[in-house]
Amino acid sequence: MAMSSQKLTRFTYRLRQDKNGDHYAWFEIRSQNRRAKIGLLPSETDELWITYAEMPYSMAHLVDDRTWDAHRKLILEMLAAHYLTPFS
Repeated sequence: MAMSSQKLTRFTYRLRQDKNGDHYAWFEIRSQNRRAKIGLLPSETDELWITYAEMPYSMAHLVDDRTWDAHRKLILEMLAAHYLTPFS
């Protein structure tokens, strides 16, 4: 269960590519007194997709469950656009 008691002022996410060409999810989280930028490893991004966007443990102290659940569908859509893209 997430334990964030401060109001978030920013919660953004996108897919990025590392120098090896591997994709990973990048999150930027800001509250009134804290900020964090978290890049998941490619294997963690795979896990995020497989678990239908269950909140990663590394974010549990930064984002409350309600906020995460409000964004879960959009996170899954972002991952689906990547994982369900036909390979050329």
